[in-house]
Amino acid sequence: MLFLRGLFKLLVFLAIGVTALVVLAACWLLIPTLPEPDFQSRKGTLLEARLTGTWQVEGGRIEELRLRSNTGLEVALSLRIPEIPLPERPLLIMISGQETGRKAVELLPDPRGVTVAALGYPFGTIPHRDLVALAFALPEIQRGILDIPATVMLATDYLANRPDLDPGRIELAGISFGAYIAAVPAVLDPRIARLWLIHGSGDPEGVIYSVMRKRIGNDAARRAAAWFLATGAFSHHISPEQWVGLVAPRPLIVVSAADDSTLPLSAVRALHNALQPPSEVLWSPGDHVHPKRPGTINYITGMLFERISGGGEQE
Repeated sequence: MLFLRGLFKLLVFLAIGVTALVVLAACWLLIPTLPEPDFQSRKGTLLEARLTGTWQVEGGRIEELRLRSNTGLEVALSLRIPEIPLPERPLLIMISGQETGRKAVELLPDPRGVTVAALGYPFGTIPHRDLVALAFALPEIQRGILDIPATVMLATDYLANRPDLDPGRIELAGISFGAYIAAVPAVLDPRIARLWLIHGSGDPEGVIYSVMRKRIGNDAARRAAAWFLATGAFSHHISPEQWVGLVAPRPLIVVSAADDSTLPLSAVRALHNALQPPSEVLWSPGDHVHPKRPGTINYITGMLFERISGGGEQE
């Protein structure tokens, strides 16, 4: 009986090992092979800026636009224009959470005279609750993620030439998901005068591993899935630790959540440790920013607009 029990355990162990190898092999084959990204070439030249909608909001109006370049790159952009802009005509470009995208301008409280542009993501909603669907959607997500730096730079081409904005007062904020990518266009585009990374971190693979804790109980399987998703999303090209130190000598401000239930502290510290002066680390009270946490949104945007409008001068 003991022999049979031991044999059964051995067979189970072997079955798990073989299954893990098959899953890893399948994951490797599913990861699409794309060439080394050339963000500047992908941006191309702006061909068209088309107004698709406009409406009034309290204290101003929102314009929806679609931009197109000669490379075929398209950008969906929402612009919130204050009724009484500041004399300096500053602009804040936002890359917000993946589920919020360009609708972020609709969640803002009074922007205090600052014009705010929010960009849509060049891919659909990530099916993060369905791992199989996520695996098969990965090629589209991968291409979309690599297009984000180019979309930011193309949007800046358009916005920097608007007569109602000052091209010398452009700031970029990457928020939540957007914080993983915002450093790339900030490094590549010197028109970005200051960069904000809000509720972001480094170590994308570690973040994915932590987020999937409730969905994948087996540690080895969770690590394999985290590696697969991080590699498939090309995190080795856009990982914040590789880029944030290159923003200098322009200023960079990191805002981290004091009680972040989404990002592990080790990943947040990985981002902090990669910073180079002039940089600043601030902590916001409470949890990770989310559309259902208006108090957090109000605190962060209040901090942003105070700094941009002159309460905290640019370096």
